[in-house]
Amino acid sequence: MEIKNNLGINPYQAQLDRTQTSDQAAQAARAGKAGETASFARTGDTVTLSPEAKLRAEATSAATNAPDVRQSRVDAIKARVESGEYSVDSRQIASRLLAEEPGLFE
Repeated sequence: MEIKNNLGINPYQAQLDRTQTSDQAAQAARAGKAGETASFARTGDTVTLSPEAKLRAEATSAATNAPDVRQSRVDAIKARVESGEYSVDSRQIASRLLAEEPGLFE
């Protein structure tokens, strides 16, 4: 199968240009023409994140860096248990367990 390029576009031109620019920069560097090498400097690829991607990255970072234990809550409950103020309603816990896991006790 032959594919004809009727548009006159060379798909390899960009690679050829980069190679030529690199060769010219190397020649200028060998010749000691430091000023000329700057004009042949290659530009690298760039990445731009969308606002949504930036927000996700920030949220992931915040979640990763968050402490596993909220010590202030632990201390408050521990103080209530020690003073006898903390009581557990077993019926409320059971109803919440059943609401979250309907097939748990079947």
